[in-house]
Amino acid sequence: MRNWTGMTAIFPGFARGICIRPAVYWFLAALSGPFLIPGELVAEPREFKSTDGKTIKAEIATVRGTDVVLSMGGREFTVPVARFSQADQEFIAKWKEEDLKNHVPKMRVDVATGKSDRRDKADSFDDRTGSFQFKITVLNEEIHFNLQGAKAELSVIGEDAETRGRFGVMQKSAFDISVEPGKTFEWEGKRLHYRFDDSPPSYWGSSYAGYVLRIRNSSGKVIYVNAIPQTLEKHVDKVLKMEESAAFDRDGESRGRITIYQN
Repeated sequence: MRNWTGMTAIFPGFARGICIRPAVYWFLAALSGPFLIPGELVAEPREFKSTDGKTIKAEIATVRGTDVVLSMGGREFTVPVARFSQADQEFIAKWKEEDLKNHVPKMRVDVATGKSDRRDKADSFDDRTGSFQFKITVLNEEIHFNLQGAKAELSVIGEDAETRGRFGVMQKSAFDISVEPGKTFEWEGKRLHYRFDDSPPSYWGSSYAGYVLRIRNSSGKVIYVNAIPQTLEKHVDKVLKMEESAAFDRDGESRGRITIYQN
């Protein structure tokens, strides 16, 4: 039978009856071995040792500053990292480093284009005028993970009115994202006004066609990408590297420059 006297030293709440009973814990610990549950892999708990030699078996949920949040039997406990042995402190530091590098956070990204497109009332012909102003909203749906120092890249795409299937970068933006668990981040770009004519007898200018948005974490790992139209998903890297007014075809190959008539 496991000696549970160390629990009161590491988790003060255990003495107050907050923690689950040992028999129940052992049942849950047995289930948390290398078994597959639909949609997830349950990690095997680690045995942690306190500085006075007492041990517990738990999993790391997250690390917050100088504290570690441990998960055990469906409950979570916040404990100072300094309470653990040197080996465990090194393990916790490595876990935090790897989590920051590889964790893909659960988040909801909403993109509002603020797009408008209408006939130019000031012109007697069939010229059109349009504009857009992007607003990006990121909701961090994680319970523990604090998204810090993420980098977002946005390229707004236009289509040549004279040559269909020839696209170009109308506007480029880059911004940082930091958002705490359960919180929302908002970013708003600059409004761009443009004019074009996509009806006979004359064709000129470029009209709004879509966008490419990519977000990387602080280590450079891609954690979100979206492209409209979806055909651009195959060319995200190429498109985001292009400068404003650079043109490309449906295959992502460079095709000179497009003309953007701004109001």
